[in-house]
Amino acid sequence: MADRVSAMDAMSLAFGRTERLLFRPFRFGLWARLAVVGLITGEVGGLGGSGGVPNGNVSLPKTGGDQLRLAALFFSEPGWEQVQQNLVWLVPLFLTVIALVLLWVYSACIYRFILLDAVLTGQCRLREGWRKWRDSGRQYFLWVLAFGFIGLVVLGVVAGIPLLLAWRAGWLQKGEEHIGGLLGWGLLLGLVLVLLIVLMAVIDLFGRDFLIPVMALENVDAIEGWRRLLGIVGQDKSSYVLYVVMKTVLALGSAIAFTVANIIVVLLSLIPLGLLALLGFLIGQALHVPWDNISVILILAALGLLAMAGILYVVGLIYAPALVFFQAYALEFFAPRYDTLKAKMFPAPAPPNPPRAPIPPWPQMPPMAPPTLPGDAFPA
Repeated sequence: MADRVSAMDAMSLAFGRTERLLFRPFRFGLWARLAVVGLITGEVGGLGGSGGVPNGNVSLPKTGGDQLRLAALFFSEPGWEQVQQNLVWLVPLFLTVIALVLLWVYSACIYRFILLDAVLTGQCRLREGWRKWRDSGRQYFLWVLAFGFIGLVVLGVVAGIPLLLAWRAGWLQKGEEHIGGLLGWGLLLGLVLVLLIVLMAVIDLFGRDFLIPVMALENVDAIEGWRRLLGIVGQDKSSYVLYVVMKTVLALGSAIAFTVANIIVVLLSLIPLGLLALLGFLIGQALHVPWDNISVILILAALGLLAMAGILYVVGLIYAPALVFFQAYALEFFAPRYDTLKAKMFPAPAPPNPPRAPIPPWPQMPPMAPPTLPGDAFPA
């Protein structure tokens, strides 16, 4: 193998490794476990959302006093009073959601190591992998939290300071008088924010694709892993730039292809689910089931969640080849540049057994005299 595999060459190598792992031979158990890995790590994909857009007819307050009066009006609304009355259960609900999100992120960090191990060894063992990679996953989880917090702080400072200065200068209150400055500085601020977001995305990509192998193979924490990774990247910077470009193009193509496939799967799944729901409704009507009963509502909600989980699992099964390919793509590109990974992926062939020394022949024995019978001692 060449000392340096380009981002283009790594793509064909990754296709070959994916084919050998998933199709030669085909093992449904492996696909089933990889579907779980893809769902937990979030590689299968998620639902995007858009923030609320304020109505253009709403007039914004012009002065600080108006802003204070608007805030006072908001906090005195009957809706806010109801929120205050329900804080007893809203706060625990909010904390529960936060805890569940952190638990999911923690599990995703450990399962990324399980995915790495599966592509390296061809075996995906979830329970054993959890025990094996729990410590490394915890270290990576701490890095993810720290990186996310620092990123939010940096974005908040970069976006907040110019907005604060513009507000103190009166540009926001009298925007029609400073339209040129707002447009010029707004475009500059937008460009800076885009560059920061791109930089954070590249750091996250390097963490998932390259930091995890270093942490796994050398049993180091994230800080030491980054120190060693930066030393490796510094030896071949241009190749990593091309890798980021290729990975982005491949990810966009994969997202489009699997979005279409997922839509087809969801639509096909809704047909039998819809028929089952209609049959259940007709049976319930015949049995006079009280649909507004809280127990019935909870049962229907549980069945709906179960159906949604089934659809997501099928989507995970379909995405398994892409899941393996992208992990293999990172490894095929990184291995020639990282000797420890190269030795793991392409172990040197065992030396042939030395030839056995020939067995010496048995020593030649002198011929034995023919036996004499007792009668031969006497003449006839």
